[in-house]
Amino acid sequence: MEVFHAGGFWGAWYLLLWTAVVPFVFMLGWTLLHVSATNSAEENTWLNGAVLGAFFVLIVTSFLSAILFARAQPSRTWWTYVSWLTVHFVFWTFLGSGIFFASLSALAAGPRLVMRRVAAFLAVVGVVVVHVAQLYVAYRFRTR
Repeated sequence: MEVFHAGGFWGAWYLLLWTAVVPFVFMLGWTLLHVSATNSAEENTWLNGAVLGAFFVLIVTSFLSAILFARAQPSRTWWTYVSWLTVHFVFWTFLGSGIFFASLSALAAGPRLVMRRVAAFLAVVGVVVVHVAQLYVAYRFRTR
């Protein structure tokens, strides 16, 4: 896996990408292992803040990934940047809002345990899609 053999800027970039995924995975584990019928009214404020922060990190890093992907194209013009940034914003309108609202639903206190767990799972799946796309873009940019 030569994707992860990086130092300097790229090592920090990969660390930032992986750090943005960790709160979502922790959220899934928290909803599966900690939340039960007896303590479903409890909220974890630290986890709420971490997930919200990681969500905004994902937005910023995916925006930068869209720019990197446009730069990695062999024949790039201003239209290449416009088109990939448009793809980014349309992508975040749908998948990003799905991740955001699924995270809110998973972290909200309430008795619907199955819905909270399904929402946490769907949020993690959405984050994994974004994360894999960002890893692909970084690899593509580095090997162009």
